[in-house]
Amino acid sequence: MARPARQEQRQQTRAKLVDAALRVFAEQGYDHATVEEISIAAGYSKGAYYFHFDSKEDMLLELLSAWIDDQTRRLLAFENAGASPAIALLDTLESLLRYDDRDPHWRLLLPEIWVQSQRNATVRETLQAAYRRWIELLRDAFVKAEREGIVSLAVRPDVAASLVLAAHDGLTLRSRLKTQAEGALPPSQVLGALVLLVAPPEQASKQAIPPTVRRTARRKK
Repeated sequence: MARPARQEQRQQTRAKLVDAALRVFAEQGYDHATVEEISIAAGYSKGAYYFHFDSKEDMLLELLSAWIDDQTRRLLAFENAGASPAIALLDTLESLLRYDDRDPHWRLLLPEIWVQSQRNATVRETLQAAYRRWIELLRDAFVKAEREGIVSLAVRPDVAASLVLAAHDGLTLRSRLKTQAEGALPPSQVLGALVLLVAPPEQASKQAIPPTVRRTARRKK
């Protein structure tokens, strides 16, 4: 019985170190953060840190993997959704863009990750692979939705997928600069402004799809 308890304790220690690293990297920046600061923030020694992670870069890759897994899970939700397909697709896209339900430190950490992708080949290659998969998932979702008459696209499905991811990246960066006078910019309005989605009236209610999204736009052949 002692071994499972010890394993659980190690998992808890690792999780606390990861949470502490998220805060420290986000608040101080990856380059300025130290292993000692992460350890102290988690309530452990540097020895405990190095028991679980080989380096500061190792921790960054752990956080990157966690973020990628979460984003992928949000995209896969469309495939397993039991609600109306039109509503499910919009909910999936909004979930991808929205960070209200996540630790607010992620908004600060993501730009740090993108900066490190220009300096660290492993981070860059990991991000590139993730974005390739997300584009494929989004493209397939758009193709399926358009085939079933749920939406009409103003652009090719792969371009729409790239635009959604570009909107995500832009909103994340913009959130760090937004002034109080600007107010909130709901993800649904962003999608509508891009004219990515058009839901036929018989498929989606006015409450489900914003007016800007219902605008008629047909993809050129």
